[in-house]
Amino acid sequence: MKLSTVFFVANILLLGFIWGFTIYSYSDLPEIVPTHFAVNGTVNGEDHKKTIWFLPAIASFIFLLLTGIPRNPDSPMLNVPKSFRNKEKLKVFSYSILCVMLILLADTVVESILIAQGKLNEMSNAVFFLLPLLLFTIGIHIYRMIREGRRETLNLNN
Repeated sequence: MKLSTVFFVANILLLGFIWGFTIYSYSDLPEIVPTHFAVNGTVNGEDHKKTIWFLPAIASFIFLLLTGIPRNPDSPMLNVPKSFRNKEKLKVFSYSILCVMLILLADTVVESILIAQGKLNEMSNAVFFLLPLLLFTIGIHIYRMIREGRRETLNLNN
């Protein structure tokens, strides 16, 4: 099985989990839910429980955006080296970034709902692991693109 397929299936499952958990938990939420958190994880913003739907909607938008990238590898909107203008490489690129983003959003949805239900007092420190993981994932891809772009430039000059 291709790596891109594994990421794609994981992304579909994560998006389904985000929507499913939100739908399942919605009726048990109080009328006011936490919507913003301080760096230390404490709630510093609240709103009506309908706002809980923003995170699944954002997750869906990001899913559609990043799964659409590999559809047209020759798009002039893609600023990637020619060696990355391959559907499989673009899929691994966008799906791996999407996977970490969806894990971050899933964690936020779950912890927000659990805090609203009184089952948690504050957000965990997972975000301090997931954000660097996201930056690391993006950084690896940028490094590979720069390296392959230089290789292409050197091959053109020789």
